[in-house]
Amino acid sequence: MVECPICQKTVLLSEINRHLDSGCEAFCENVSSSGLLSSGPNPGCDRPLEVTSNSAVDDKERPDRIHHTIPIARPLVTESTKRVFDQQQSCEEEKRDTRTEHTRKRLKPDNAPLAERVRPGSFDDIVGQNHLIGPNGTIRQFVHEDKIPNMIFWGSSGTGKTTIARIIGDVSRRRFYEIGSTITTVTEYKNIIEKAFKDPDKGLRPSIVFCDEIHRITKPQQDILLDAIKTGRIVLIGATTENPSLTIRHGLVYKCAVYTLTKPKDADVRKMLHRVVEEQGLHSHLLDDELLEYLSNFADGDCRLSLNLLEIACDLSKRDGMTGERLRNSLTMHLNYDRSGDQHYDTISAFHKSIRGSDADAALYYLARMLKSGENPLFIARRLVVATSEDIGLANNVL
Repeated sequence: MVECPICQKTVLLSEINRHLDSGCEAFCENVSSSGLLSSGPNPGCDRPLEVTSNSAVDDKERPDRIHHTIPIARPLVTESTKRVFDQQQSCEEEKRDTRTEHTRKRLKPDNAPLAERVRPGSFDDIVGQNHLIGPNGTIRQFVHEDKIPNMIFWGSSGTGKTTIARIIGDVSRRRFYEIGSTITTVTEYKNIIEKAFKDPDKGLRPSIVFCDEIHRITKPQQDILLDAIKTGRIVLIGATTENPSLTIRHGLVYKCAVYTLTKPKDADVRKMLHRVVEEQGLHSHLLDDELLEYLSNFADGDCRLSLNLLEIACDLSKRDGMTGERLRNSLTMHLNYDRSGDQHYDTISAFHKSIRGSDADAALYYLARMLKSGENPLFIARRLVVATSEDIGLANNVL
């Protein structure tokens, strides 16, 4: 007896070729629960074959083991058999990958966060970024012409980087592989790239590989992506909140077009919140125009944050005795800031320039913003010494 390399069914060694020619449907043997090997559709095999146990003593001592085992001999696999097996395995992997991709696009459970449930499905639903995805936007023209280059989206959180990348994959009707920078290992990177490399050989257009938070990936992972895009067999789309020129190796940035995503205006965010309230039926006497305007200003251009705040406000508004003032006080203030990224340097630079321009209100605002975000006071004190020496001292060196 042998095991079929395609369907893993038990087949007589003399019938293996006829079994493969029948599409793995005939000439196979069935194992009954009583330990007897009964014949399948094989003609001329009327009597079941009795199978004895290999180790009766060991089986008695270990009742969890199966008492009747069938010794299986490995068949001699010919080139034709191997070719058929490889083709069937490739088809099964392709169907499984396609089914997984469609499931990811289709499933939006009710218990998912509001920001995920209302994620835009077309360019027209995205807030802002008209210079890129508007009617005459650069990226939109690339997609319509089916000439998608390697790209890196640079922008703050909640500006639509991931959403735009997924819409590009849907509109272009290409295979879309999404990988995370922190949860995907080097081996998984290689497996994904190998799958994407095989798509042009199947007559498909180059697949899209989307890497979120691309500035966090390691050097070996960057080398894998760099080697992959050199041949043009995949299209790389990266998303980052940091300056790509400072956080990503030069060779990778050089081969990609960098597009900057700006923060949406508060008016655009407010319109989005109104639309979500109407579409999702989040009606409440506390979710009025005044509160939605407050949430849009509160989010500071972060669409995801504004939707998260709206979901929290909707839940809080259902509590007994809740008022508009108590609802606003229940929301925690959020400031976009980081300890070593763009926000860190941009804010201290704005603080310095406000002092140089004698704008006391702006200087106090940026000072309070840094302290509220947890900035090291010694870092601010050193910049004050620099400002005193370079700006105030040079402007009036008599003092």
